[in-house]
Amino acid sequence: MPDHTADRPYYAYFPFSSGPRMCIGRNIAMMEAQLVLATIAQRYQLRLIPGHPVEPQMKVTLRPKYGLCMTIHRRYTT
Repeated sequence: MPDHTADRPYYAYFPFSSGPRMCIGRNIAMMEAQLVLATIAQRYQLRLIPGHPVEPQMKVTLRPKYGLCMTIHRRYTT
């Protein structure tokens, strides 16, 4: 919630930490996340909600300005 994060330092959240105390399972967790995403993408298709604006926003990386509002649909194979 925005009211809870206002007092939190900008770099307060590091899911795997950093430096000499970095999580030893970081690489495995990242690989597992990619495999799970690939498996889900084989079975489901994401479709953009009609009329939702998609505009690029330059920050540290390029991202959609208003997010991507999508619906998920099961893929049917024949």
